[in-house]
Amino acid sequence: MLHWFPTPYPDELLYSVLARYHVWSGNTSPKMTVEELFGKRTVRSVWDLPANLNMLLSQLGSYWGADQLINNHTMYPYYAAFLLPKQAKQVKKSMLNSKGSTIHTRIGVSASNVKVKINLWVCGGCIKEDMDTYGETYWRRVHQAPGVFVCPKHESVLEETVASVKSQNQHEFIVATPDVERTKIRLDGLSKEEIQLLLDISKETDSLLNNTRLQANDNAIRSKYMELLKQKGYASVNGMVKRDRLYQSFGAKFSDRSLELLQSPVKFQETDWLTMIFQKHRKSFHPLRHLLVMMYLETELDHLFGKKEYQPFGKGPWLCLNVACPNHRKPVVKDLTVTICYDTRKPVGTFRCDCGFVFSRRGPDQNKDDQYRVGTIKDYGPVWKMKLTELVNEGNPLTEIAKEMQADRATIKKYAAELELKVPWKLPKIEKKEVNEPLEDFEAQLNVRKNKWHELQKEYPEKSKTELRKMVPDVYAFLYRNDRDWLNTHSPVKKRIQSPYQRVDWEKRDKELLKQVKKVIRNWDENAEKPTKITVTSIGRKINELSLLQKKADKLPKTMEYIEKVSEGTVAFQKKRVEFTLEKLRKENEPILEWKIYKKAGLRPTVSNEVKRLITLRTTEYETVK
Repeated sequence: MLHWFPTPYPDELLYSVLARYHVWSGNTSPKMTVEELFGKRTVRSVWDLPANLNMLLSQLGSYWGADQLINNHTMYPYYAAFLLPKQAKQVKKSMLNSKGSTIHTRIGVSASNVKVKINLWVCGGCIKEDMDTYGETYWRRVHQAPGVFVCPKHESVLEETVASVKSQNQHEFIVATPDVERTKIRLDGLSKEEIQLLLDISKETDSLLNNTRLQANDNAIRSKYMELLKQKGYASVNGMVKRDRLYQSFGAKFSDRSLELLQSPVKFQETDWLTMIFQKHRKSFHPLRHLLVMMYLETELDHLFGKKEYQPFGKGPWLCLNVACPNHRKPVVKDLTVTICYDTRKPVGTFRCDCGFVFSRRGPDQNKDDQYRVGTIKDYGPVWKMKLTELVNEGNPLTEIAKEMQADRATIKKYAAELELKVPWKLPKIEKKEVNEPLEDFEAQLNVRKNKWHELQKEYPEKSKTELRKMVPDVYAFLYRNDRDWLNTHSPVKKRIQSPYQRVDWEKRDKELLKQVKKVIRNWDENAEKPTKITVTSIGRKINELSLLQKKADKLPKTMEYIEKVSEGTVAFQKKRVEFTLEKLRKENEPILEWKIYKKAGLRPTVSNEVKRLITLRTTEYETVK
């Protein structure tokens, strides 16, 4: 057990704590430090999601807890928040035991297009404060997160140091120093909006790291996304995403330059991350992209993780806006029903006060003044009507009554007529409503309108349901409200017009498609991070014609013949991966070793002898040239 261990600073990486231990312990060898900390010399130094923590905890004693160490001093909260619950649990388990090699693959970091920072980053302001407060500085978690270019505390641009996250000595922990060589990140030419976006990303990343959040179930966040998409009109009631509007709106909110800087450019494709993040989450998406979606949908982390319900009209009770109510403009309304506007897909709140006043307004409320806004008054209620009666009986002029009751003159006249008040002005004719209308009368009215709807269809058999509706809107509205099923059953069916002349020239289509495929093959794997196997499926996806190639292959003989010719088998693709890896190693000036080729190319030792011979041959050639 260790007799001494540094106390971690706020937001300090565990990697940084271990680096400080190495310096203050006076050890000359990194392996000596690793053995003291973990009980063996083979543990590698990992800056973000370290493993073997149970070994470290056994050395530290009972003072330290696993959750405290993982949640407060590693990048686990950043990634775990958006993982499926089972994945998050497995990652934590791997960090505690010795299976650290699976962590980055499991959370999708290894395959992600959002790459981690190559070196450790710092903030000049933080370093100055650290030296004044602690007499030393340290590596902060938030500064190392992808997409964080600005310090959330000082709002200043970060600096990149020469300290690599992948040290040449895999057991070495590099300590942070105030005089570490560093370069300020250049953000020249960015607009105020783009700088603000980077600051927002920084602050939300800081919030992720300092408040451990986990999804309640596999698609909890995706469900919240769909709820917000529907409210904003970017998805139908049934959950179909309106991709055209979505991409147009997303592109208008975030500039291409910002998205490139945040490693999240979008393309209008089915395989694009912005399309797939709104589908059922079967794989991981980088936290940075979740933060972008969250900002686009104008929501908060607390709402996404269920800690804060979506409240488009704020938290109740709400204000009563009945001028005649003794509680006018006081928070006494506890009855609120939220529905979705059929046309705009925005939330509509219907507020009901005990005084009988019922009103609605379209939301969401954008500022404090919106709480005083009345959209539509659905029922004035008995208190308002009683006040109106008093004002009329006192002999007040119509204009003054309308002003005091905050209603127009026509409304005052209407309710004065309904209440049968004696007034000096002319009242409109009001049809008296029976309080308890007999069922027979209702059925009679319903049948009258049904007959009229039938007669209209006989008279205009060529007209559609929509055209008939415009001719008799009152009839349609009555039937829609009172017997919708009957209306749907006894209305014209939408006709789909199919032209007999719409024929596909498959020979021409085959030639055009062949040109597309050849063009794609010429540029295959150009600027790619890793090679892709050439198959019918991969080609179809690249040209956005997968369905056509799968379902109409018999009508595309030239295209399919060419695809069959260029398609790669398992051995051929493995060989390509070997050559691709070799080229990458040469460019990076790394040694050409057999074990490294197998690892970088993702090949198992059980590959075919043909592939093994190629690896041995290429390694020998390199040794000869060297």
